[in-house]
Amino acid sequence: MRKVLVTQGKGGGPKTATARNLAVAAAVAGQRVATLDTDPQGSLTYWHSRRPQEATPIEADQVPLPRIVRAPMPIAGIDLLIIDTPTAVEFFPEATAILFDCADLVLVPVRPGPEDLVSMEGMMPYIRSRRRPTRLLLSQTTRSRQTADARERIKDFGAPAPVEIPHLAEVPASFSRSLGTVEISGTRTGPLFSDLWTYVADTMGVTR
Repeated sequence: MRKVLVTQGKGGGPKTATARNLAVAAAVAGQRVATLDTDPQGSLTYWHSRRPQEATPIEADQVPLPRIVRAPMPIAGIDLLIIDTPTAVEFFPEATAILFDCADLVLVPVRPGPEDLVSMEGMMPYIRSRRRPTRLLLSQTTRSRQTADARERIKDFGAPAPVEIPHLAEVPASFSRSLGTVEISGTRTGPLFSDLWTYVADTMGVTR
C-alpha cells in the first residue's frame, strides 16, 4: 500500500481539496483507494460520509493527529492511502514525524500568495529533515504576476509538480456535492487532477 501525505503549514490552504480530488482521480484510474483524515475538524470525513452511492468507491478512516502513535497499517485490498493533515502539525511533533516517515510521497499544496510562500519557506527545513520524496503543488492559481512570481519562487523550495490547479469555484462546489471534480463532466480541474495522479503515480513507481 503506497501512502501519499498531503500537508502544508499555512491555515486555509487547499490540503483537503487536494487530498480528496487526488483520491478520486486515483480511484477513477483504477486504484483501490482509502483516505485517512487526521484533521480534528474532519472536513475530509464529512465529504466522504455524504458521497453518493454511485460515486467511485473510496474507503475512509479518521484518526485525529494527536492520536497517531504508529504508522498506518496496510489495509486489505487497498493500493493507495492518501493522508490529509491539519494546520499547525508542529504542535504534534511525534505524530507528524510518524506520518512523514511512512510516506512514499509528501505532496505540499502551495497557494501563490505571499503568506503561503513565507509559511512554506519556514516549513521546508523540517520537510527536508524527514528525507522523504516531496513535491510542491501550486494551487489556487490565477493569471497574475503573483502566480508567475510564485512559480519561480517555489523552485527554491523543492521540486514542483508539473501540474497547477487554478482558482475556480468548481473545486469548492465539488465538495458540496461530495464528489471530486474528475467525477463532474465539463470541469477544467478534473483533467488536471487526473494529470496530477499520473505524475504522482509515476513518481512513486506505481504500475498503471
